[in-house]
Amino acid sequence: MVEHSSHGTPGGTTPDTPGETAEAAALRTAAAAGEPGAYRAYAEHLTGQGLLDEALPWWARAADAGDPHASRTLAICHKDRGDFAEAERWYRTAAERDGGCAFGLARLLEESGDTAGAEEWYGRGAELGSVQCKTNGAVMLAARGEWDTALERLAEASDEGDDVAVRTRAVIEEILGGLEDWREGLAAAEAQGDPEAAYDALRELLDPDREGMYDAYPRMVAEAEALYARAAAVGSAKALVDQAIFIARDPGRFDEARALVERSHERGYDGAAYVLGVWFEERGDLRAAEQWYRTAHEADGGHLWACFNLGMLCKRQRRLDEAERWFRATGVDEDAWDPFDEGQERIVRALKDVAAIRADPERQPSAAWQERLPALRARAEEGGPDDCFAYADALDRLYRFPEAAEWYRTAGTPRALLDLGRMLYEGGGAKGTLMAPYYEPAAAEGDAEAAYDIGVIHDKAGDQRTAEIWFHRAAGLGHGRAAWQLGWTSQERGGDPQNAERWFVRAARTGLVPPAFLAGRSMVRRGAHAEAEPLLRTACDGDHLEAPHWLAKALRGLDRAAEAEPWLRRAVENHPRVLRQYDALARLGVDDPRLDLAEVLIGLDRDEEAGEVLADVFADAPGHRRAHRLAGDIARRRGDLEAAEKHFEEAVEHDPDGSARMSLDEIRALLKQITHQH
Repeated sequence: MVEHSSHGTPGGTTPDTPGETAEAAALRTAAAAGEPGAYRAYAEHLTGQGLLDEALPWWARAADAGDPHASRTLAICHKDRGDFAEAERWYRTAAERDGGCAFGLARLLEESGDTAGAEEWYGRGAELGSVQCKTNGAVMLAARGEWDTALERLAEASDEGDDVAVRTRAVIEEILGGLEDWREGLAAAEAQGDPEAAYDALRELLDPDREGMYDAYPRMVAEAEALYARAAAVGSAKALVDQAIFIARDPGRFDEARALVERSHERGYDGAAYVLGVWFEERGDLRAAEQWYRTAHEADGGHLWACFNLGMLCKRQRRLDEAERWFRATGVDEDAWDPFDEGQERIVRALKDVAAIRADPERQPSAAWQERLPALRARAEEGGPDDCFAYADALDRLYRFPEAAEWYRTAGTPRALLDLGRMLYEGGGAKGTLMAPYYEPAAAEGDAEAAYDIGVIHDKAGDQRTAEIWFHRAAGLGHGRAAWQLGWTSQERGGDPQNAERWFVRAARTGLVPPAFLAGRSMVRRGAHAEAEPLLRTACDGDHLEAPHWLAKALRGLDRAAEAEPWLRRAVENHPRVLRQYDALARLGVDDPRLDLAEVLIGLDRDEEAGEVLADVFADAPGHRRAHRLAGDIARRRGDLEAAEKHFEEAVEHDPDGSARMSLDEIRALLKQITHQH
């Protein structure tokens, strides 16, 4: 056998693993000896046990031995850990000969934005017989408008039994049918020279339910843009706005889109000004946004959402009297509004928030900062970036966002741009993904919080891959919440508890309580009770509701049952609040600490106290199997075999999944044996 030292030395004369089963030992021995198929078999065993760290070297040996399944598994594991470069490397080791690896590589490239690479590997995977590659490759063809070829390939994949291809083909045929209808309706309106009919023919294109169509098939964006351009040519000013909305999906064409909307406004369409207001607000130009919202309001005598957005702009800038006037200009009566109307609810909630701000001095501009403003401005006008930043910061604190934005830009430092982005996004109503570039210079200089914030922005926007990349950067810079997020993501994916635990530990080291609990719980579950104890004590010190129960489990695992008792009593006190954190289904998986407390008390020969605890359990759940088994143990110890038998009968009767360790017959046999012994 060829040794692969580049992956460490998982084989050789490794000593027996404590607690290892005979089957696992045999697999390990076979793998160490390099027997055919043994690398993969042992790797699969370790992976199934949640020991992915130990499994990875064996998967690597299997991959080096030519196993494409191992290459694919390694790639998936590294991708789930956020190591996309390593994932790509392992996919490529077998992609030329294995359709599954070709598919995984193509997906990875597609997610990274490399459409050309993705198309290449979907094509090569299809040649290797991967029907998934054939389907996804067809979808990419459809995405750029090669409808006929895409449908042909989807038909082939459908014939090969791919349900995704069947559904996708039906969706594309429906899209094409709709496209033909829109074209026909528009052509009829063009023939009549009717602008309103031309616009109405395309009304469904902007149905919110069709948003997914444009994400999946970008060619439809170009088709919609072209149709609205034709409707605009007939004379529809509204069509210009909708054409611009499709153009604006490409950030690089914003100026082109804005020019179309401005032309629509000039041609008399009142809604154009509102759209411009939204766009400028999303981009952080609050003065332009306010101007266009006012224009929209004045143009049609009271544009409801222009009024609302003006109110929000004013509220954020603490121009509270103006904000209240704009909210009331919507015509919504806070004393008589429709509770089933979401729009009215937003307006009433905004009015209540204005009142709350007025009543809370902490949420209003500081008089002290107002007094400092003239001196700060004088220094800013004569000084450098730091003085400009100080003045911008003061304006920011005073909620004078438009002025603050100007001075942050004048300062121009990474810190100033970061605060500008945060002010506009968190306080000014701007769109996060449009503000992220302001965060990036600070992140590039090692600002962990800035890197984390970028991750959050992309996470909220649904771009999980980009978010994960930024969370990794932030965690590498020591950001606790980023590490916590990575651990949580790994835990939710499942299959890699070691990776999740590592991230939770890193997060806990920064002083965060919840990940300290999560790390400690993970360690208890794998039997590392001594490692878990300090983490769970940290979580308990931070008043984490579930931590006392798991600390007690750790102490019991360390044979310190007497120390566990007070923590279990605290866990019992917390238990009702713990349950309220979960929905009905999740509560089924939450252990009742009263049972552990009763078990500890029994072990300490305090049966009477244990019986009182179990009585509480029976009051809530008369048929609780484990409680009956514990009560049976107590009854047996005091010699009441009839009571013991009844409890054991209940334990079996209330065990619908058949998981009881002893059948009733075995329990009765045990009771007979005990009778003879006594």
